[in-house]
Amino acid sequence: MEPIARNIIQTLMSQNLLSRKELVDGSSVFMMGRQRNRFFVFKQLHGPSYFIKQAHEGEPGTAASVTNEARIYTAVQSHDSLAPLRDIIPQLRHFDEASATLTLELIKDAENLSAIAHRHETLPTSCAKQMGAIAALYHRVAVDDIDHIDVAFERKPHWIFRLREDPSPLDSLRARSQASATIIDMLLDHADLCDLLARRKAEWQTDTLIHADFKWENFLSDPHAKGALRLLDWERADIGDAAWDVGCGLAAFVIHDMMRRPESDDRFDLTPVFERMQPFWQSYITGRAPDRGNAFFGKCADMMVARLLVAAYEHCYGLDQPPALAKQLFHAAADLISAPMRSTLLTALDNDTRCAA
Repeated sequence: MEPIARNIIQTLMSQNLLSRKELVDGSSVFMMGRQRNRFFVFKQLHGPSYFIKQAHEGEPGTAASVTNEARIYTAVQSHDSLAPLRDIIPQLRHFDEASATLTLELIKDAENLSAIAHRHETLPTSCAKQMGAIAALYHRVAVDDIDHIDVAFERKPHWIFRLREDPSPLDSLRARSQASATIIDMLLDHADLCDLLARRKAEWQTDTLIHADFKWENFLSDPHAKGALRLLDWERADIGDAAWDVGCGLAAFVIHDMMRRPESDDRFDLTPVFERMQPFWQSYITGRAPDRGNAFFGKCADMMVARLLVAAYEHCYGLDQPPALAKQLFHAAADLISAPMRSTLLTALDNDTRCAA
C-alpha cells in the first residue's frame, strides 16, 4: 500500500471511523485520484464508507480552501440558523487542520447529474427541479447568519469579471496554454462581452451564501434516499451574488448539449436547449425570487454568458489551438447578448417575471 494510502487508513482508524476488523474482512475498496486536491474513497460493502479530500501541498491556496469547506460543513451541523442545509450536503465526519484533510461520509452508489443526464440524454425534470429548489434553499440564508462563522469568505466576483483588475490575472490565465491565451484574446477583442462583464462586476452583490461552483458534476443523486440530491464541493463557497449560481445552473444545460454533439465549427442552435432549463428556473423562482422581475432574469442571463466564457477557457487547458467545443461555447456566449435571443429565452422559461423590473 502506498504511503499516502497507508496514512489515510491509519487516520481513519485513529478517528474511530474504521476498525481493524473492518479493514481485514475483505469487503473494502480503497481508491485514489487527484485534480487540484487529492481524493480518496474508502468503500465498505457492509460498513460506513468515506470520501476524503486532502489539500495538495504543491497547489497554492488549496489548504485554505479545504479548511473553509470544512468550516462550512461544521457550521451547518452546529448552527440552528443553517439547519435547513443539513439535508442537502454530505455529513462531515472529521477534519484534520494540520494536513487539511476533510473526511465526509460517502454516499454509496451515488451518481452525479452529469452522468444521469448522459444516460437519459437530457437531465430528468425531477433533477432539474431539485437543483432549483436547493439553490433557492441556501440562497435564503441570511448573511447575518453566516457572518459569524469562522470562514474566510473572499466576497469577490469570479475571475471572469476581474480581468481588468490591478494586479490583473491575465498573465496567469494566458500562461495555461496557447489555446487558453487565444480564448482570452478573443474575449478582450469583443467589446460587447467586455462591457457585459464590466457591468456585472460593478453590480455584483454580496448579500447571500453562494456555492460558486454550481455545476452538474457537484450534485449527487442518493439512490438510498429516493434520488434526493446532495450538493458537494463547497470549497469555493462565498458571500456573493445569487445570480451567479443561477446563471451557472442555466449554462450547464448548454454545456451538456454541446458536449453530446460531435465537434463542429458550425454555430450551435441554442433555442432547443432553452425549454429544458425551464424546470430548474421555475423551481428556483418559486422558492426564492417570485417578485424579482425582469432585472433578475437579465442578470442571470448575463451570468450564464459569463459561465459559458469560463467553460470555453477551461476546455483549452494544455492545447495549442482552441478546440471546436471551446469556440462553440464562446460564440454561444456572444449570441446570448442579443435582444431577440433574450426574448426567446424568457419565453421558453415561461416565468412570471415579465412585469416591469
